[in-house]
Amino acid sequence: MSKNNNSSSSSKLPVFVVGIIIAFTLFTCESRHRVGAKCWDGTNSYATGSGACSHHGGVRYWKHEYWWDK
Repeated sequence: MSKNNNSSSSSKLPVFVVGIIIAFTLFTCESRHRVGAKCWDGTNSYATGSGACSHHGGVRYWKHEYWWDK
């Protein structure tokens, strides 16, 4: 009986796809930068440092700009 060697090439495809997804994720995270914040009381701030939203309850979440937004 002959063995089918297609199983070794088909098992490499998921590893390749996972590698591409990881590379894209790392590239995307590295290519973003902070452009402001949303404060807990609902106001927006264009500050990007530690004092952002200091009189508005703190930062609820940071706003980022990615390479595809430019």
